[in-house]
Amino acid sequence: MLTRLPIMLLAYPEIFLLAAGCAILVIDLFLKDATRWVTYALSLAALLGCAVLTMIVTGMTGGQLAYTFNGMFVSDMMASVLKMSTYVAVALCLVYSRVYMADRGLYRGEYFVLALFATLGMMVMISASHFLTLYLGLELMSLCLYSLVALNRESAVSSEAAMKYFVLG
Repeated sequence: MLTRLPIMLLAYPEIFLLAAGCAILVIDLFLKDATRWVTYALSLAALLGCAVLTMIVTGMTGGQLAYTFNGMFVSDMMASVLKMSTYVAVALCLVYSRVYMADRGLYRGEYFVLALFATLGMMVMISASHFLTLYLGLELMSLCLYSLVALNRESAVSSEAAMKYFVLG
């Protein structure tokens, strides 16, 4: 059954992740290095909140095909499964990279925020039903990944790789 919802209900997980990423970025401004674990915990909580919202939206639509934003954004069972697997993959990356980033002095809040915004780009691509929406999600994800490549500002190799990625990618 095809459902057209003119409301933003289907995009609640994406809107929540955008708001959470912006809030985490602002909160991180006021944190000292000793309390950087708060940013890490908030990032994982944001992913958990997105998972809960995705399940709620899937339950409200019954897993059926539903469009919003003039048919540019789709929600169905496949999109929900892919989003849930994306949340799990990003959460595992954040958990396993925490020690690695701390050992190299890169344990900063922008790492977590960029990971969340890259996840947002993935979510937009998953729910894209129009080429423009797909392109928007791809650009959001790739620009965050460009920045993650250059996260180690003191490394010339990292900066060179980021420039090559930006120019050629």
